[in-house]
Amino acid sequence: MFLRSLVPTLALVVTAALGAACSATVEPGGTGPTPSSTATGSPTGTTPAGPVGANVVGAAGIAAWDALATKDAIKSFPSLYLHQSVGQDLEDGAEDAGFGFEYYGPGQAPGSVVNGLNGGLFTDVGPVDNGKPLAKIGIVRREFQKQKSKLKVLVFSFGYADVLESVDEDGKSVTPDQVYAEYKKLVAEVKAAGVKFVHVTPPLVFDTSTNAPKMQMRAFMIDTFKDDPIFDLTDMESMDGGKRCEQGGVWHICQANRSSTACPSKSQGVDTDGQGHLCSKKAAEFSKALLYAIHSAGK
Repeated sequence: MFLRSLVPTLALVVTAALGAACSATVEPGGTGPTPSSTATGSPTGTTPAGPVGANVVGAAGIAAWDALATKDAIKSFPSLYLHQSVGQDLEDGAEDAGFGFEYYGPGQAPGSVVNGLNGGLFTDVGPVDNGKPLAKIGIVRREFQKQKSKLKVLVFSFGYADVLESVDEDGKSVTPDQVYAEYKKLVAEVKAAGVKFVHVTPPLVFDTSTNAPKMQMRAFMIDTFKDDPIFDLTDMESMDGGKRCEQGGVWHICQANRSSTACPSKSQGVDTDGQGHLCSKKAAEFSKALLYAIHSAGK
């Protein structure tokens, strides 16, 4: 049973190019204000929060994990999490919470995942660069085929550089619709093999100018995969003290959640410009909700 996460109930707004400013529900459509390229870092939003499907694990998953009497059950089945740098923040956070991931690296042999948490970076496993979402889906598919005989839960998250209005992948422009279609195929393949798929809504950056497509992908996941566990990182990153961090209706990672001099990311250090890595203390908190989603999927 998955906990309900808090999400806004205003309409998610996007342009015809799939990426203008957004407000906030799981339904894309309409028009809206142009996003600002800057953010204050303080929670300034007035967007109300409301429940989404019970399959969505958000901030309430932190307390749910803390309350579990069966935490060690997550070590009894093989799960695999493929990700980039913000995913590494979450891995580091899980380790700080006492549940480290076994490193999943390049050239992994078929059936080599161990019972418990396995995790790897796309730059190692692929290797594939950020900003290539279709290539990342291909890597996930390849590694899943290697491990599906043992694997019980697969977790995959895009990086914030992958989720844009369009990306240039090997000289070809790739739109969100193309990414969504290929992602749906991957999920169908995984589930057809009897493996649970845990979705992760995209990480945000501090600069709101590129966050609208990330909100739209979140909406796509919540709308499309109502029977699958979804770890709602997008929502969690943009909340501070029960208030939304947003500019012109577009969410951004709150300064309190972001890597800073006072609280750097364990692996990424201090953010520069508009980046969105996680403060190590927040990563340890957020990772508990991810662990709860994986634990629940593995039941």
